Amino acid sequence: MECDSSAKHLSFVETGRATPTRDLLLRMCEVLEIPLRTRNTILITTGYAPLYEETGLSEPEMTEVRELLERILAFNEPYPAMLIDRCMDISMANKSFLDMCRWLEVDESLLKPENLNLMRLCFHPQGLRNYIVNLRLVFCTMRERFRRQLIAGDPENKLGNLLAEIDSYEPQELDTEAESLPKLLMPIHFKKGEQELRLVTTVATLGAPLNMTLQELQLEIGYPLETQDQNFLNNLAEQYTTS
Repeated sequence: MECDSSAKHLSFVETGRATPTRDLLLRMCEVLEIPLRTRNTILITTGYAPLYEETGLSEPEMTEVRELLERILAFNEPYPAMLIDRCMDISMANKSFLDMCRWLEVDESLLKPENLNLMRLCFHPQGLRNYIVNLRLVFCTMRERFRRQLIAGDPENKLGNLLAEIDSYEPQELDTEAESLPKLLMPIHFKKGEQELRLVTTVATLGAPLNMTLQELQLEIGYPLETQDQNFLNNLAEQYTTS
């Protein structure tokens, strides 16, 4: 009913006895909330031209969007925030996120644009993993989230190759915090020397974009769990501003 089509006609489409029109395909994709990238694949497979574009954030036509995203990231200071794409490559990050990486002594090579990937940054031996107390929980949660991206397709096998790399970093040690942590959120517990920082991550997406790049962008923000965590983030921001 939502597709404005009869059950009989949809049955014919399903069994191959009828070829759907382009409009019907788009209505079905909308009702089923199918990602834009997969909608393009469906259109091409059925003999129609793709509809949705993929535009890099550095392109001139994305200037206004890029400036808006920069303001959103800056607005979330002193909380670490970043924009990631479907491969979890970090497209943009705010100062607080980079300050946190410096505090946790991340190898500079992992912060280069060609290597800047959230999964690699977290689990590479020279990344954040050395300071993540609940490493096993964070790894399993983020790996499952990344694996789901394969549903939309992976024609160049970029996701598959990265997943294989991440699997090679899988921690073997038991996670002593896993059973006591809440199940609806993913806290991440950092510890360096005597200093601890507990964050809970939230993910937001842009509302109803008609561009694949924008639909696949996710805004990831780490919020402090306790007052001492808030105070530490404030002090960290001041430390790296004055240093």
